[in-house]
Amino acid sequence: MINRAIINVDKSILDQLHVHSLTLLQDTGIRFPSGKALEVFKGRGFRVDGQTVYFKENDIAATLATVPANFSIKARNPEKSICIGGGDYMMAPGYGPPFIIEPTGEKRNATLADVHKFCKLVQTSKYLDFNSAIVVQPDDVPAKTAYLDMLLGTILLTDKPLMGSTSSGNAALDSLKLADMIWGNTNEPVMISLVDSLSPLQYSQESIDSLMVYAQAGQPVIIHSACSLGSSGPITIAGSLVISNATTLAGVCLTQLLNPGSPIVYGLGGSPTEMRTGGYVNASPEDAKHTAIVTALGRYYGIPCRSQGALTESFCLDYQAGMESAMMMTTAAVSGVDLSLHACGTYGSMLAMSFEKFIADEDLCGALKKLIKPVEFSEEALAMDLIRELGTSGTYLMQDHTVKRCRTEFFEPVLSTRTIHSQWQQTELREMDKRAEKILKSRLAAYERPDIDPLLERDLVNFVNQRKGI
Repeated sequence: MINRAIINVDKSILDQLHVHSLTLLQDTGIRFPSGKALEVFKGRGFRVDGQTVYFKENDIAATLATVPANFSIKARNPEKSICIGGGDYMMAPGYGPPFIIEPTGEKRNATLADVHKFCKLVQTSKYLDFNSAIVVQPDDVPAKTAYLDMLLGTILLTDKPLMGSTSSGNAALDSLKLADMIWGNTNEPVMISLVDSLSPLQYSQESIDSLMVYAQAGQPVIIHSACSLGSSGPITIAGSLVISNATTLAGVCLTQLLNPGSPIVYGLGGSPTEMRTGGYVNASPEDAKHTAIVTALGRYYGIPCRSQGALTESFCLDYQAGMESAMMMTTAAVSGVDLSLHACGTYGSMLAMSFEKFIADEDLCGALKKLIKPVEFSEEALAMDLIRELGTSGTYLMQDHTVKRCRTEFFEPVLSTRTIHSQWQQTELREMDKRAEKILKSRLAAYERPDIDPLLERDLVNFVNQRKGI
């Protein structure tokens, strides 16, 4: 695994977290409410008591040894395939919000049309690498089969890598069936999926069923554990890391028992409980500290790592939204995170999405991808001949060296303002949300649907309709 980290965590701390996690795994165990999973553990000699599985140190060590340090995911358009764990920072938009926040501040239920609109933005984004499985949760289609509508929309409206559904084992099987129709087989990674554990120290049956389906098929899974500090887990970051790390390691172990070498992305998080209300707080310094330490744990285990993205508690494009989103994403970028969900568009405790914030967050994503790109120190970049030639006189502005690089050397924001004060005063759209709204309209107007074989599209639509009972 390539170490891109600027922020480092002392190995003695990581050793301590690992040892305490192993103690929890051995003495307290992890709850797996799935008969299939329990049979797998029993068959491999694990101690099982009811729905609780206990893990020995050598069990964890053996399974960690088979997890790949990096892997690729094929896209429908081969030019947009991605590598996870190869040193680049892969990004996807918000995941799971049921609401849309309009520029007026109004909150409304998300719809399938919103899903399709976000798909178009993902397809036209210079910085997002794949779409989320649930970019928003649409309210106008049956919840039981909404995953089919969302996945079909992503397949038809984008040609970037896919995320499969983990709402149930059947949803995971349907996701793989759609992938089989596109690629003919799923012998190599063609979609990535997210499995969240429950705190403390357990998984839901739906998550385990999905995890097993994807692991057996060799499809990558993000295994993510988190708690609310002070309510569903310890109030301290250290305690939160131990309880979540133990839970994630148990999930990783199951995937490798089913299919050694199955690709995994390691994920942990933790956010404070608002002690005055009991609510869940996003985008705090505690969140950011989790990101830095968790990324170090991912390197410690040799597993690609996932973090949260441009989160905020705000509900509008204000200073709070920018500050909190930038803190979260910058920490992830300089810590060496491999993959972030929620990289664009999220408001208010991950409960809402905004089209305008999506546009704003893209500038942040682009700036950070430029920030972590290594500085070039080639002979041509050092420009010593030109420096000697000009000496103490002349200008570099019209030199070939400058002209050759002037369109690629610097990051160019789309939304942010770069002008002098007098021109800014004359700007028609000073407010960021108004400028974002204008860019949004332009992007959607310029959208071109990617090519797909008409017969394949027909088969995909027919499969979805059949599974929906239409």
